[in-house]
Amino acid sequence: EEHMNATTSTETTALAVAPRQSFDLSPRDFDEAWRMAEYLSDSDMVPKDFKGKPANCLVAIQWGGELGLKTMQAIQNIAVINGRPSLWGDVMLALVRASPLCEYVVETVTDQGATCKVKRRGEPEQSREFTVADATAAGLINKDGPWKQYRKRMLQMRARAWALRDVFTDVLKGLHMAEEAMDMPPEKH
Repeated sequence: EEHMNATTSTETTALAVAPRQSFDLSPRDFDEAWRMAEYLSDSDMVPKDFKGKPANCLVAIQWGGELGLKTMQAIQNIAVINGRPSLWGDVMLALVRASPLCEYVVETVTDQGATCKVKRRGEPEQSREFTVADATAAGLINKDGPWKQYRKRMLQMRARAWALRDVFTDVLKGLHMAEEAMDMPPEKH
């Protein structure tokens, strides 16, 4: 009986520390990526810019891979705005915070504006601010949509975009923040 308990105890311990295997749909080559893009574009769970557009899905998968995002993270967090890929503000912050180059990101938001302080390892702290006065001068403050409904959040996103894009250009690979890109005029061809 003691032997059985010892074996059971050892087996339980072994099971408890065994690494979890997770299912991963990351493509390993172009054919897998294209097939994945086709499946995703048929899904009802992708954003509208990817629905029925496997080529857009493929480009997002590639951009995601270059940024360190897995396939599903890329599809959900890369937005197509005026024909260009952009990152939603929350994933932009996540990418920077996950980078070993980032020491900290501190955001402050008031009714009058937002400040984003960032520290890159080995460099002095930098700060970017976006105020109601800045938004008014840019013609944003009374713009229909999020600027009217969520003014403080939009001020925060603009300060964040400037700080993160200026200080962590290498991490973000030159992509704009979607919340910022939505306010840019479309390109003329």
